[in-house]
Amino acid sequence: MPEVNDTPELDPVLKTGASKRNIAAAQKALARITELGWEPLSAYPGSDTHWRVRCVLCDWEGVMFYSHMRRARRHKGCLPKDVVATALAELNKS
Repeated sequence: MPEVNDTPELDPVLKTGASKRNIAAAQKALARITELGWEPLSAYPGSDTHWRVRCVLCDWEGVMFYSHMRRARRHKGCLPKDVVATALAELNKS
């Protein structure tokens, strides 16, 4: 699994601030989206909030819900589904 910052940046909209629960959720989310070929462009906003990200596979930038990204869901216009798994495997080798 990719390395993650011990104290990830949290979006100010998280009502309880830098609680242990929010930090743990952010660490888990960052590890998962990195594994799936996403790069965060903003602080972790929580799971039910749009998150500004970049697709590492094709350089698309936009907003996604973490729940959509963690299920390996890609955005419209990304690489074909039959190529994504191979591209992610190559990405995660490094």
